[in-house]
Amino acid sequence: MTASSIPIHNGDIDLATPCQMLSFGRRQTLYHNGDLAQSVFRVRDGLVRITRMTPEGRTLTVRHVLPGDFFGEEALRHDTREEIAEALTSTKIEAIDPEKIAHEDLMTITQSLSLQMHRLMDYEYHLQTGDLRQRVSRYLLRLASTPLTRDDELGRKVVLATHELIAEGTASTRESVSKIITELRAEGLIESGYRSVVLISIKELTIIADDT
Repeated sequence: MTASSIPIHNGDIDLATPCQMLSFGRRQTLYHNGDLAQSVFRVRDGLVRITRMTPEGRTLTVRHVLPGDFFGEEALRHDTREEIAEALTSTKIEAIDPEKIAHEDLMTITQSLSLQMHRLMDYEYHLQTGDLRQRVSRYLLRLASTPLTRDDELGRKVVLATHELIAEGTASTRESVSKIITELRAEGLIESGYRSVVLISIKELTIIADDT
């Protein structure tokens, strides 16, 4: 799977299990590390980011939860939250009592978590290979396939991400990412504005991302 071909699943399919619909605003935290895990969640609409804190106090993005994905699986073990969940966009979430999960929904949940594990392994590869220029290009292409991106009037992909968010998604620092963004902008591959990056040449970014 390439960085730009992440499937987005349909969050409109109804479950047999009763759910409570919750709404969160952009950059609102859903839960923190150490919170009691009482519900399993499914993203109905929007994008959720799962993060962890390093021993040095830095935030690292672990995975992105797309529409149709389930998360908060610690509740299936009656455990506490191991990570932090944050809405990156205005997001609608279904909260599910693990004790009330219908039998016919178990396979759906299992398949979702399995697919996310595959994406997580792909993401780990993205973090551990290539230089920062490659990792930033991959991450921008990855975000371009999520609800964090919109099309502008010219049909170009506009990724609504700050340099800090990109740094947290590439295991880097804001300063280092800003340098790469400046280079890519000077080469005419992107435009950058307030909390956004316009992808001018997806083809060239893909070449950089896939260079081995």
